[in-house]
Amino acid sequence: MVHVLGNIDYDLLKQKILEIINAKDFKVVIIDSAGNIISDKLQFDTNNNLKIVLAASEILQPVDIQSHWGEGVTLLASGARTTNGEGSDVDVERFICGELHLSVTAVSGTFDTGQGLRVIVEGKDEVTGDYKVIYDSADPNKSNIGEMIISPTNDWYPIDMLAFKHLRVRWEISGTDPSFTFSVTLQAKA
Repeated sequence: MVHVLGNIDYDLLKQKILEIINAKDFKVVIIDSAGNIISDKLQFDTNNNLKIVLAASEILQPVDIQSHWGEGVTLLASGARTTNGEGSDVDVERFICGELHLSVTAVSGTFDTGQGLRVIVEGKDEVTGDYKVIYDSADPNKSNIGEMIISPTNDWYPIDMLAFKHLRVRWEISGTDPSFTFSVTLQAKA
């Protein structure tokens, strides 16, 4: 092969480089793209291993789902209720999933068909302020009850993906002299 300096025997060049490396009779000089020597700024330990400072680096580590912690969150405290109403927005932003628990512990009054208690849990859209139903005790597709409640009951309903920052509970009560004592909690996983 012909080069500006004349004929170069690349096999001989490789052999000479290997001899220098094996003899450990060399010094490595690292130059950045601007031509500055940076090898004198590197730090080595006693075994000549390069030390790397991670203080300003981001280290990503795999997440084990079992290491996540759980917490009970009260969405609506237990109380006797006789009319329609709604609770306050509850912050659930730190959670990713959970089990919603509706606990109806006492019922009184008389109820015709289609009357009783209906409990709804809604997620709030942080941009528009609108609410989306994620649980409805009277809807068989959004609860395990699927009808108006007229007697004490418990319903556990899984929330596989909690995408909302805030949840609220609202309820509708109908019947003659109705009274329902109930609460709504969330056993949440972060």
